[in-house]
Amino acid sequence: MTPPSTPKSLSESRKILDKQTVSKKIISPKKTKDDKKDKEELVTPDFKPMLQIIFWNSLGFFFFGFLIPYATLEIMGSSGVELGYTVSINLVGGLITAPIVGYLTDKISKKKLVLFGSFGRGIAYIIMYFSINLRSQYGLMFGIFFLGFSVGYFWTPLDALISQKSHKTYRATAFGQRGGMIGKGNFVGSLISFAIFGLSYYFIPNITWIIYSPLLIFTFSNFYAGITFFKNTDENLTYDDYISSLNHEKKPAILSNLNEDNSKNELNVKNNRSNKLYWGFLIFMIAFMLTSVNQTLSYPFLQPYLIEHFVQHPILIMLVYFPSEMIAQLLAPKLGVLADKLNPRITILITGSLGASITYFLINSPNAVIFGLLLVFDMVFAWLGMLILQNFLSRFSKNNRGKIFGIRQWVSLLGGVIGPIIGGYAWVVSHEMPFIISIFVELALIPLFILALYALKPFVAEKI
Repeated sequence: MTPPSTPKSLSESRKILDKQTVSKKIISPKKTKDDKKDKEELVTPDFKPMLQIIFWNSLGFFFFGFLIPYATLEIMGSSGVELGYTVSINLVGGLITAPIVGYLTDKISKKKLVLFGSFGRGIAYIIMYFSINLRSQYGLMFGIFFLGFSVGYFWTPLDALISQKSHKTYRATAFGQRGGMIGKGNFVGSLISFAIFGLSYYFIPNITWIIYSPLLIFTFSNFYAGITFFKNTDENLTYDDYISSLNHEKKPAILSNLNEDNSKNELNVKNNRSNKLYWGFLIFMIAFMLTSVNQTLSYPFLQPYLIEHFVQHPILIMLVYFPSEMIAQLLAPKLGVLADKLNPRITILITGSLGASITYFLINSPNAVIFGLLLVFDMVFAWLGMLILQNFLSRFSKNNRGKIFGIRQWVSLLGGVIGPIIGGYAWVVSHEMPFIISIFVELALIPLFILALYALKPFVAEKI
């Protein structure tokens, strides 16, 4: 990771001012070096190096997502209901830590929390590795629980750092870059998983210690990520401090009166605690919870549904999943740029409607190729909607971001615990039932989010 760069010269600052003033009137067909400088002005110099931790932490995401249903159903021989409980127990771990970490994020070193989360994730992978090879269902469940417990210490402080190191008009783009780094790590980790798991499964199917060894590789990548992040991230450098250090004679329009507006808006939030604020925030959190219910209600059962109707070989299953996981995440930076320009309420209406429609077509797919293609579009729309909401939530308060992200994380995890359990019992009724319920939940979310965004808009600290 590179250290923060030195402040720009006065002449360079004037170039940036001229560029941002003219760009509203003239659309240049070509990107220039000044365009890149404009974007660099919207984040701190250590923003991109800070995101490197996500690459190393994300190497095991795809393999872990594939392994939970595969190990539970195929290796342990468990039922669909037991799969639901296995997925839920991962989120129970995060449910315990989320409110604690949300409070700690605003009080203590964020770097220490992220470091703990990285090491905890690595230790959880070790527990899962030995449990799978020893065919211990309880050991596997404990490893999955400990993973959720550890991850609770990771995302909340990291999201708070991303927010405080980026400008409010660039926030969805910043979180999109976070998603893009997940995609890059996921892509490399998937290649590692394909190579080791695929070759081992084909040539030495009985030597499970080698087949599942990618878990050990991802253990060390998490250890490395945590140590590197702790050594190189300056958590005391905020975006406001960075802009102040540039000493512009005249700040660009996009940055003008930043501190004054934010302090006034923050004061407005404190002095106007009306019923509209409380009810709006409550509806917003309920909607986040139901979003998580919707995601975990059907997602764990995509793999069993795929096996039942289309393909049975684990390598082919991974190939169907691979594009949906990768493409949406790799597109996340572009989706973030788009999310910063779109009307949140209209976008939520469109993405929610399309998401519900795709789920319907998913369970009526004629073959595995169409099934995988629909998964790609489903994930892309889900990411776009998530970035819109993440942008709004990050601007709600500057002084209490950790608490707000912690509350959001907690209600999302609560929904994540409920979703797989409902899905497991729905699977017993009919293998299409989890997806049918998901369609209605996704449609119900549209008016909830639109109502919450409308109610909370006057109370946002960082207005655009």
